[in-house]
Amino acid sequence: MKLIAKKELSVSEINMDNLDPAFRRASVNMVLTTLNCEELLKNIPQNISKDRVSFVVATHFGEVSTTLEFLSTYHETHVPRPILFQNSLHNSTLGFASIHLGLTGPAMTISCDRETESSAMQMCESLLTMTDYALLCLVDSIPQGLVNYYVETYPFLKPFVNKSTCYLFGKA
Repeated sequence: MKLIAKKELSVSEINMDNLDPAFRRASVNMVLTTLNCEELLKNIPQNISKDRVSFVVATHFGEVSTTLEFLSTYHETHVPRPILFQNSLHNSTLGFASIHLGLTGPAMTISCDRETESSAMQMCESLLTMTDYALLCLVDSIPQGLVNYYVETYPFLKPFVNKSTCYLFGKA
């Protein structure tokens, strides 16, 4: 597996209010993943079909902000909001980014605590047996009020908090 490109994007670098309307219902994880991967895909020759690119989204804790918003809204109003629930699922980030980027190759979501990064790398190696390129995005957005708690409780999370780190791999 050969690294072609790597890029990081943090929450502080994006303005959620000034995004394209296509991002209107997107979570922070969705935005970080999509915008960052969009840049990396520019490193692939234009004649490569999007089904030749596999895609892995890896997150240690998933859609924490959206899950919290869903639960808070439900507690306060006693009305479940389907979009919030849908966006609180781990696979929602992968689905949103895949659709926005037009990726049609194999795709996986990885979330396994402190093993997330190594598991995602292994998945990319496996997917490269089926496709020419593997796109990997590690993304974790934690609400500002919970960052200290998460980092104290899960010290391994510190390098990943409130940013996406994306890699584009090719076959060795």
